[in-house]
Amino acid sequence: MRKIFLLSLFTPFFVFAQTPQVPSRMEFAGLTLKITEAARRDIQADVDALTANATYFNMKVERAALYMPIVERVFAEEGLPDDFKYLAIQESGFISDAVSTSNAVGFWQFKKLSAQEVGLRVDGKIDERQNIVAASRGAAKYLQKNNFYFNNWLHALQAYQMGAGGAMEALGDEGSGAKSITITRKTYWYVKKFLAHMVAFEGAIPAARKNVVPLIEYTQGAGRSLQDIADATNTDFEEVLAYNTWLKTKRVPEDKDYTVILPGKATVSRHIVTTTTSQVTQPTETTEPYSSGTFEPSSDPVRMITLNGLPGAISRTEMSLDDFVEYVGVEENEFLEYNDLLPHATIEPGQVYYKKPKRKKARIYYHTVEPGETVWEISQRFGIQQERLLKMNRIEQRNEDLAIGRVLWMKKTRPANVPVKYRPLENAGE
Repeated sequence: MRKIFLLSLFTPFFVFAQTPQVPSRMEFAGLTLKITEAARRDIQADVDALTANATYFNMKVERAALYMPIVERVFAEEGLPDDFKYLAIQESGFISDAVSTSNAVGFWQFKKLSAQEVGLRVDGKIDERQNIVAASRGAAKYLQKNNFYFNNWLHALQAYQMGAGGAMEALGDEGSGAKSITITRKTYWYVKKFLAHMVAFEGAIPAARKNVVPLIEYTQGAGRSLQDIADATNTDFEEVLAYNTWLKTKRVPEDKDYTVILPGKATVSRHIVTTTTSQVTQPTETTEPYSSGTFEPSSDPVRMITLNGLPGAISRTEMSLDDFVEYVGVEENEFLEYNDLLPHATIEPGQVYYKKPKRKKARIYYHTVEPGETVWEISQRFGIQQERLLKMNRIEQRNEDLAIGRVLWMKKTRPANVPVKYRPLENAGE
């Protein structure tokens, strides 16, 4: 009922005079992508398929035009590159209650556990995977976390589909910090599919936005039913239902702020809403890893994250040990043990610290040492016990200087008969 109603809102209005053509060079999230001719033909085939049916294509375009301003604002606040907004078209076509064969749900196709890891509420009353504001913020956090591992937004995109562990095994450290990447026929299919969506939709959506009334983000719904909100805003109740499939109960809960989406024609006092008609400030280009903290819009001094399946925290400013452990809620002696720290340690901004014991192995097989890295920093970066990292690599001293380019074993102990291996950083990874 809800999905049928929502689709009926859209009428085809935009048709390409000519199918968009895939260039040999593209820009994505601050990266320059050089596309080989064979890869270009692959991507073009996807573009042709996406635009072949004008009616179906235009339905997607207009849905995207409605939701894109919200996604752009959220991504700007989170510091995620704006180009990722096209991923929602690829994942769900901006259908809120889309469900995949693997039971991934919503705009950004989160499975339940992954959604909860990025702070989304998923239970019998609320499914924030279907809330465009909450889900987009969750997607931004998930992609930022991926970029912490790879320091490469294109690889973070690949990890969105494969998972960080799978992408690490496929990519290793290759391309970390790169400014330019070559797309070939061997490039992962999901990445090429995404580039096809960028090419197909980026020219159509701006024109569509001129023909739609921007959605309204209603932020004062706590404790009220959707019927009450519809009545108060002179909005058709069925329209309110169609835009808010995330609410499974009669009333909007009061445990935190939830955004109710209303059609732009709703009559709402402007002092109690956030509208999508304001100018969106685009994030600056950055290849900083997730731990940098530069993208964090919150005033909270500490950001909670999950790495290697472990709960952790990153401080945005230099803090005393006492203040930090009190903030994250861990006993000081346990915190020191979990993070291989000595008493009276200073908490460094941008560094990951864990609230539970680190693991005995990482999710990647090898890591190539980068300039200035220490054993401790690597153990924190990948959530692996420092002693285990030392033993697996037959390193006797914790403070041993690691040669740049040395390949560290991260899952298994390097056999005694296998010599230490070194690689130039541009060819890092297994």
